Amino acid sequence: MSSAAPPSGTTRYLCPLECGWHHDVPPPSLDRITELGATADPAVSDAHEAINSVARDAYLREATQTETALREHLGTHTTEQFVRVIHGLRVEVQQLRGAGPVRPDEEPT
Repeated sequence: MSSAAPPSGTTRYLCPLECGWHHDVPPPSLDRITELGATADPAVSDAHEAINSVARDAYLREATQTETALREHLGTHTTEQFVRVIHGLRVEVQQLRGAGPVRPDEEPT
């Protein structure tokens, strides 16, 4: 995991708890489609449908890999870490709304 900027066209998913972790998804390419093992639906009847079928399969495989990486990472955080971040965001929202600071025992709206 490098904190350097990803290559152009890469989609970077950041940990919502701002721990520094991220998951990079490279831009679409023929090499990436091959890496993902995307294949055409054997039921397609023409080249255009076959290309769309491969692209759809690659998209679904990439989405599955990304979701898996995110879920695995989020599983490394504790409930307390999630609660602290959620509380911090609520405090920030309330302050942005102009309501002033939030007491620790007060639930922001």
